[in-house]
Amino acid sequence: MKVLYFSKTTIPSRTANSLHVMKMCQAFAQNDHDVWFCVLSEKKKKQFSIKETFRHYDVKNCFDLLSIPVFRDKGQKLRFLLSHLLIIPHILNVLRKIKPDLVYGRDMFSCYVSACAGYPVIAESHFPLWHGKIASFAFARLQKKKNFKRLVVISEALKKEYLLHFPDLNTEQVVVAHDGADPVENDRRHKKRLRSSKNLKVGYIGHLYEGKGVEVIAAIASEMPDIEFHIVGGLEDDIRKWKQRIDASNVTFHGFILQENLPGYLKALDVCLLPNQYKVFGHGADRSNNIKNISLFTSPLKMFEYMAYGKPIIASDLPVLREVLNEDVAILVKPDDYPGWIASINLLRDEVLRNNLGRRAKSLFLKEYTWRRRAISVLDGLDR
Repeated sequence: MKVLYFSKTTIPSRTANSLHVMKMCQAFAQNDHDVWFCVLSEKKKKQFSIKETFRHYDVKNCFDLLSIPVFRDKGQKLRFLLSHLLIIPHILNVLRKIKPDLVYGRDMFSCYVSACAGYPVIAESHFPLWHGKIASFAFARLQKKKNFKRLVVISEALKKEYLLHFPDLNTEQVVVAHDGADPVENDRRHKKRLRSSKNLKVGYIGHLYEGKGVEVIAAIASEMPDIEFHIVGGLEDDIRKWKQRIDASNVTFHGFILQENLPGYLKALDVCLLPNQYKVFGHGADRSNNIKNISLFTSPLKMFEYMAYGKPIIASDLPVLREVLNEDVAILVKPDDYPGWIASINLLRDEVLRNNLGRRAKSLFLKEYTWRRRAISVLDGLDR
């Protein structure tokens, strides 16, 4: 099947949404579909080659990349509307060129234009759309099109929100597909990236935005001087901010790490943390009015990466994380229960317990949460 994937993102970049889309396009291709990824993004001053882009995400060059330039709206409503109107001919041109059997997308406007042009469409959403006027306008009309096939969301909590806010949707039209990761292959080629020591190595991987959970490390690190805390990822400004807040010599910031080098860090860690707070703000969030507070709906990529490597996980005890995790595969602690986080890390000094938790987490991951399995599930039954 010819699959054309539309997403408004920046390629390459450090955002989780760009990584998600690249991994899903690879998974569709690995499942024997012909895939084109059409990225809608602002033009960069520095141009990256196709080879550099695929390498950035540690993704095989197994699908085609196309691009449609969009213009920064600079907060101006008229310019924002005009920028969407200007890309319509470009979207139609790509559709005529590819003639896809299916349009799949995380950009609702592109999905709506594609449906109006007569193509079958699956839309995917990772956050409620009623805060974005263009996106909500497009989806409200998209869902009424005969060739709208389904909406894919990343959690049961998000499905409930869509069914509540869009009464014309029925439950069969909304498919829950949690995020995923790639299985660990040829693990021997990745050397451990952390120096050897007898100390327990506890790690966090991901962005350092407010609510992602570095708050927990900041609160407990000085109480556990014989534990090594390793923080992998983050933008430079966020790293500087947290270095000022964390006064503990046992915390190391490693900064942004390319996907191809990440396995070396995951291999070296003894325990992995997923300390989401009650409010989690993603990329580009407006913290003043809770827009993009993703805590209720998230499906963190790092959770599945931890599971893929068979790492013992200590995670925040939040309903959305319990959709995947339970006490059989992780230790769950209230986000602000700092003594509980300390006790859980101390509990995992036991190597046998660490190995058992990690083994069960990896088994669950391989059964349900690989990217290829996700790519199958979102298309399941489409021909019926």
